[in-house]
Amino acid sequence: MANNKVLLVDDEEQILLSFQRRLKKQFNLDIATSGKQGLEKLDSEGPYAVVVSDYRMPEMDGVHFLKTVKQNHPDVVRIMLTGFADIHTATKAVNQGQVFRFLTKPCPPRDMAEALEQSIRYHNFIISEREVIDLKRWRKSLEQMVAALARLVESRDAYTAGHQQRVALLSVAIGRAMGLEEQTIDTVRLAATIHDIGKVYVPLEFLTKPGSLSPLELDVIHTHPQVGYEILKPIEFESPISRIVLEHHERLDGSGYPQGLIGSEILVESKIITVADVVEAMCSHRPYRPSRGVNKALGEIEQKKGVCYDPEIVDICLELFRKNNFNFQI
Repeated sequence: MANNKVLLVDDEEQILLSFQRRLKKQFNLDIATSGKQGLEKLDSEGPYAVVVSDYRMPEMDGVHFLKTVKQNHPDVVRIMLTGFADIHTATKAVNQGQVFRFLTKPCPPRDMAEALEQSIRYHNFIISEREVIDLKRWRKSLEQMVAALARLVESRDAYTAGHQQRVALLSVAIGRAMGLEEQTIDTVRLAATIHDIGKVYVPLEFLTKPGSLSPLELDVIHTHPQVGYEILKPIEFESPISRIVLEHHERLDGSGYPQGLIGSEILVESKIITVADVVEAMCSHRPYRPSRGVNKALGEIEQKKGVCYDPEIVDICLELFRKNNFNFQI
């Protein structure tokens, strides 16, 4: 929301009241009759978009005041107002207070209004730019965290190294072919990149066991979607990453785990990753079996289309491999 709050600081109260009376319809104006009072208002009643300060005031002059404002409230746009305009004053105001505008007394309300409008636009532009930069930094940090989590999983198990990245690659290709929005595709990519994060709590000997797993061992491995959900739930993702991770082993007919969801209860992003996960897993070598190859993997999802796997997603996946020559090269 745009901020149009302005603080006028001058030891001549009549001047402040005059500006307040004439400009109150255009701006949200507060007044202070000293630098000290101005600083108190900034701390207790802010944030302000603009501060206008007289130069000559007792105890604390305008340069000192605006310099302090710059230190304590750097986002506030600063304007100097004085009847003693000279090069020395202007230089001090610019260098120490980094003022945006320099106005001389007597200042007509029209000139003051113009200066405030420009200053408010500048303030809101700076705030908007910072928000964009902060969002980009947050996204970069999020990406780095996701990559670190992915490496953590795959560093434990050489057989599945790169599995999550390859699942993400296929999932994104499916999402694009479905015509999903870029934000949704990015959600799919992030979730796929860490969909097996819950395996960090699965004993490594279960993951790398060359023979068949016992029912107990299978039960432990089947906990990894729930564990992944619990790991990711506290993280403030913009999209339902933790839920997608929780659902990536669900099946349309309710035969999946951990919740036994059916049909529309499963997110489309989860359905995409489910198909990509099955295909990539069957194409890759595992401790307990060699790669089954692309044809068998595609045959698996084709056979169970509409039963376990979403028909549209399966058809798109088949087309990607059979017509578009998709491969898992990262």
